[in-house]
Amino acid sequence: MKHQIIGIIGILIGISVAYAGTEVAGDGQDDVKLRQMADRIPSNCRVAATRDTNGQPVFLWQYTFSDGTRDLVMATSLEGRLQGIRRVTYGGSQAAGCHFPLLAIARGGNWGWHLAWMRMRKGLFYARMDGEAWVSSPPKRMTTADVTQVELLTNDSRVSLSWLELANNVSMPNLMVSDDDGRSWSKR
Repeated sequence: MKHQIIGIIGILIGISVAYAGTEVAGDGQDDVKLRQMADRIPSNCRVAATRDTNGQPVFLWQYTFSDGTRDLVMATSLEGRLQGIRRVTYGGSQAAGCHFPLLAIARGGNWGWHLAWMRMRKGLFYARMDGEAWVSSPPKRMTTADVTQVELLTNDSRVSLSWLELANNVSMPNLMVSDDDGRSWSKR
């Protein structure tokens, strides 16, 4: 898994631009090499990645803060170094391991990001992250079930979030759609 993470990061490094913001992870670790990031991620955790409007890499992953709390953060990269690590979730766990095994990120026009994640034994969540103020909307729980194969797609102001819900050894497909940039959702 670590080789896959390093491979994904290697593909996305390319030309990068740093973002500035106010909600920075305060561990003095903003300038972390991308390969070091892979070493800090539990082997069963993933990194979600996309590109910003300038084509620069943007990452979403589980981060361990100096007090041992594990929560989600996102960051851009500049010449292979993470820049401006921004906290996405609060109230994470201090227990070892991966608490966010499934992640998805998609660009939300020119205003920021759509984010989705599965939290172990708590369900699937969605939030919007403003790309200027770096403020997240309150997470919206899409389901309380454990899920797999999370996919987040955007087309203008339409956002589609799909997943497979696991129940009684059966996978049930689910689709939620928003026509207003993730502000309201309907089941399809």
